[in-house]
Amino acid sequence: MFKKLLAAVGFGGAEVDTVLHTPGVQPGGTVRGTVRLRGGELQQPLDGVFVEFVASVKHEIPSHGPDGDHYQGHDHDRHKRTRETMIGFGRVDVQRGVVLQPGQVVEIPFEVPVPLETPITHYKHGPMPGMLVAVRTQLEIKGAFDATDTDPIGVGALPAQHVLLEAVEALGFRLHHADVEHGRFRGTRQQLPIHQEIEFSGSPRYRRIRELRVSFFAGPDGMDVVLEADRRQGLFTGDRDVKNVLHVDYATMGQVDWSAEIHQQIERTGTNWL
Repeated sequence: MFKKLLAAVGFGGAEVDTVLHTPGVQPGGTVRGTVRLRGGELQQPLDGVFVEFVASVKHEIPSHGPDGDHYQGHDHDRHKRTRETMIGFGRVDVQRGVVLQPGQVVEIPFEVPVPLETPITHYKHGPMPGMLVAVRTQLEIKGAFDATDTDPIGVGALPAQHVLLEAVEALGFRLHHADVEHGRFRGTRQQLPIHQEIEFSGSPRYRRIRELRVSFFAGPDGMDVVLEADRRQGLFTGDRDVKNVLHVDYATMGQVDWSAEIHQQIERTGTNWL
């Protein structure tokens, strides 16, 4: 459906619609589509047309008590509130200097590489609860960016991510939710300022762990996997040094029993998580 923009002079706006030819993709793949522009009542100069990925990112809203102080500890947990905003990444310059004549239709094909750290929205044969990733078209008019069209897209797990998620499930954990948050894990290959957390409910095998969270930081030849359990009271929003990291080499990952590796990681460092 066309989304209307105000023209630079205040009326007679152009219209824009983006059609994705790639409804589903994996990190490291390519999304193909067409941006369709239609001129309004007046000539419309566009400084640029851009396409980027966006993810719904969770932010914590500070809560205050009756005296205005921040809540702390368990009290903070009980009162904390969150909001979600769409954060962009992987922007591509599709075309510069477009001038739309009145009523003119211009179709611009594009290809956008999918960053390897793009959050995944699908695992096995279904969507991952809590996840939203989309492709957003933006037009630059006189130096200002206007979001014009947003189209959800499915991002499937990489083969290595499938292996690691199945290894976690083999230990008795059950995937129940996922979200995207701000912050960096130092000591990993993370590039984006956001990261996905895939949350698993506790396993009967590990009675003291109520929840296990998994974050992937994929690269071209391997990925880092961060495991966390039962340690945060609020949302993770800053840089942090981590020790519970598995380093996965794509070329040799088939030689590793990953369920056993994750179990050893839990046994070795689990007391630091609780």
